[in-house]
Amino acid sequence: MTYQSRIAAATRRSQVVEVTTPESQRRWAKRKVTQSSGQILFEGVTTPYACVVRDISSTGAKIEMACNKYNPDAGASFLPTYFSLIMPLDRTRVECQSMWRRSSFIGVRFLGAVEHLPVAKRSPMIRKK
Repeated sequence: MTYQSRIAAATRRSQVVEVTTPESQRRWAKRKVTQSSGQILFEGVTTPYACVVRDISSTGAKIEMACNKYNPDAGASFLPTYFSLIMPLDRTRVECQSMWRRSSFIGVRFLGAVEHLPVAKRSPMIRKK
């Protein structure tokens, strides 16, 4: 399932009548729970930071930072307000703005359209005879 089809699926209305809560009434777009791996890239870094997209909608997402050697406490305090979210499996990228931060979680708003990344060219294989 591609990134854009996930966004489309998250915004489709279901036939089942849902019980509305005050929190769901404040949302523009319906969220869909996911467990997609992602990468955060911003100006001044050469290695993207690993993350997991926990839920997504057509307008934004909830991201959890991954714990690794570059970010041992899995915190989100070092991230700038504006950055790029890359979804390697879908080969997509979208510009984001951080709206809130709680420990290792970040709520982001999508600022533009989803960009499709080009397929990486593979080097030709050399056959030995």
